[in-house]
Amino acid sequence: MKTGIILLTHGSRLPEAQITLHHLKELVAQESSYDVVEGASLQFNQPDLPAALATMAARGMKRVVVVPLFLSQGVHMKEDIPEILAREKARYPHMDIVMTGNIGAHRKLAEIIMERIREVSDQHAINY
Repeated sequence: MKTGIILLTHGSRLPEAQITLHHLKELVAQESSYDVVEGASLQFNQPDLPAALATMAARGMKRVVVVPLFLSQGVHMKEDIPEILAREKARYPHMDIVMTGNIGAHRKLAEIIMERIREVSDQHAINY
């Protein structure tokens, strides 16, 4: 089954946010065997979620997995994203659109946090 992945961020007015999403998209594409990996933003940037889903439909995806890159279960996770997905599911009934859980508090995220702390701790030790 042709499957596409959409990495969904909040979006930002700063262009650097799009660069980060692009890098994440490349990393996920390299680590997976999905047919298409795209990025989308909930606000401020294009493609937004409806545009990314339109691209998936145009590329013949039968299943699309939306991965919200959000830390907490806020309004976007509980209301905004599900509302958008409900509208888009009606628009593309031939496409199975599912959403994963948010990133949340995960052991691997804690490992990244500790790595970042060590980076500045090592820099601090070198500066003295």
